[in-house]
Amino acid sequence: MPTVELLCLANSRKPGGRCVAGLRTDGGGWVRPVSSDADGTLFSQHYVLKDGNEACVLDILRIEISEQRPEPHQPENWLIGRTPWERIARPLRPGIRQFLRSHVVAGPELLGNRSDRIPFEVFSQNPARSSLALVAPSELRWQITRSRTGRRQTRSWFWLSGQHYNLAITDPIWEQRLERLDDGLYPMEAAGVEARQQVLLTISLGEPFRDGNCYKLIAAVIPLPPA
Repeated sequence: MPTVELLCLANSRKPGGRCVAGLRTDGGGWVRPVSSDADGTLFSQHYVLKDGNEACVLDILRIEISEQRPEPHQPENWLIGRTPWERIARPLRPGIRQFLRSHVVAGPELLGNRSDRIPFEVFSQNPARSSLALVAPSELRWQITRSRTGRRQTRSWFWLSGQHYNLAITDPIWEQRLERLDDGLYPMEAAGVEARQQVLLTISLGEPFRDGNCYKLIAAVIPLPPA
C-alpha cells in the first residue's frame, strides 16, 4: 500500500477515540486518516507510533493509506492501512514555518461560512470542499463556560479578518492545560502563551450532532516556538 508523509496538525478528542489530521509534505493537501469504524474514529492502536508514543502536533509522520473514503462533510478522509505509523522528524524541520504560512486561511469565512456550524443537510446537495483549515487568529482568548446540562466547556474566542468566532476546543493537551481555569474569559497568557507569540489553530468540521449540525471545532492549538 502507498504511504504519505504528513505534518501532523491535529490529534483531537472524538467520542470514543481520536481524530488525526495533517498536511502532506509533498504539497498534496490535507489528509484525515480514518479507520474502518462507522465514523472513522481512530483508537490507540492506530495513533500510537512504533516507538510507543502518541502522534503529536508538528510531528512528521509516515502513514500507510489504502483508499479515499470521503464523506459529504469531510472530503479529506483516507482509510489507513495496518502498518504502524512512524515518526520521521521532530521538532520542526527548516522550512516548515513557511510551509505552514502558505496554508493559512485568511478568512473572514471559515470552511464555507461565518458561523460556528453548518447544517449537515447542506452537504447532501453540495458536498463540502474542505473540512479542515489552518488559521492565524487575532485577539485570541480562552473561554471556560458550561453547557445547558452544566458540563464544562473549553473554548476559544478569536477574530479572523474582522469576523468573530467562538469555538470549542477538542485538543486534549490544551483541554488539560486549561483545566485549572474557572468559568470566564482569559487572555492567552493565562495558559502560558506569550502575548507576542504566534499561535495557529487547526479547525475541523465535526461529525453531525444530534441537532443536525456539523460544528466547527478547534482540533489543535499550535503555539509556534521562537524562530
